[in-house]
Amino acid sequence: MMRYLLLLKRHLKKKSYLLMLLLVPLMVFLLKEVGKGEEGMMSIGVYLPGDDSSTDMFRQQIQDSNSTITYMVCDSKEQLVRDVTNGSLDEAWIVPEDLDGLVAEIASGGFSSEKIQVVMKEQGLSHLLGKEILCSKVYPAVAKQLMVNYASMLLYNGAPSERELQALEKSFDEYGLSNSLFKMGYLDDSKVVDTSIVLMPVRGILALWLLLCGIAASMYYLEDQQKGLFLWWKTRFTLLRDLGYYGVIFLAPTIITIVSLIYSGNFTSIVREVPSLLLYELSVIFLAMLLRVFLRNIKNLGILTPALIIVTCLTSPVFLDIKQVRMIQKYCPAFHYLSSIHDVYYLKTLFIYTILLGSLVVLVFKLPVKVRQVFEAHLL
Repeated sequence: MMRYLLLLKRHLKKKSYLLMLLLVPLMVFLLKEVGKGEEGMMSIGVYLPGDDSSTDMFRQQIQDSNSTITYMVCDSKEQLVRDVTNGSLDEAWIVPEDLDGLVAEIASGGFSSEKIQVVMKEQGLSHLLGKEILCSKVYPAVAKQLMVNYASMLLYNGAPSERELQALEKSFDEYGLSNSLFKMGYLDDSKVVDTSIVLMPVRGILALWLLLCGIAASMYYLEDQQKGLFLWWKTRFTLLRDLGYYGVIFLAPTIITIVSLIYSGNFTSIVREVPSLLLYELSVIFLAMLLRVFLRNIKNLGILTPALIIVTCLTSPVFLDIKQVRMIQKYCPAFHYLSSIHDVYYLKTLFIYTILLGSLVVLVFKLPVKVRQVFEAHLL
């Protein structure tokens, strides 16, 4: 036990280890500040020259918005274009003066030469999100017009009086849809927490970071092996000693991961989080041990690390869940971990994956040294 405490003390004196530990708290803190800050993740300028009912509804949608996107209403479309050009704004929406006419054309299935212009410097994920949000801002006016058209045709043969038209519009405003119509939930019936869009990828980023910690642990092991540390640490149970070595290195990252999940609002419950996290860390340790045994030096591990991180990012729902690589995802521990938080099935698959990986590690450690060297020669 004393050896492991001394080992922890040695690692805490390493600048590279401390830097690796400090990166995640700093990242989560910055993301938290961005998520709740006034600037938000995106700033959009809006030009609304009209004063019709659709424009008023659009303006109200923007004013009532409570998200990480900041809206700025501008009186000049030329100024909006200049602000996008110089980077003051990420995007600009130029709404036509007769928005009522545009909405009426859309609702009747016609074609209008007037369009809502979207001005931006570059295409990106945030701009794709902006397009969806723009559609959601216009949709209430279109839905209202669709209802008026349908009710007019059904009740008044398509020719309602001004009074009847006002009554239909008032009915829509009084009985419009609200968020109470929708209820989101996970497969395990847990409550959906309203998390900022900026903070949603935190769990996936932490999973990548823990994988990086596993590779770093293998590098530290090889470094200590070269320094002769294990010549004075003889034991019959080499595998248990090595697991203890990796466990010491993972002690601080485990605490940081749990604290980061709580701070970012992604933590669900101890019952869900702890088993999944411990199984994932154990699978990462087993994977790092296998890579250490077969690659055998720090240089090879360093070369493999970027490729491993990229593959894990693509095959796991860190930012996007790519269904086309589902067959490859089964071999990625991060996929099972990220999917297990709200689905017990993937917790079971993570457990099986860890057991299989651990069995492979035991088999490799039990192989005679000469047989292992022959196997490594063929592999490399």
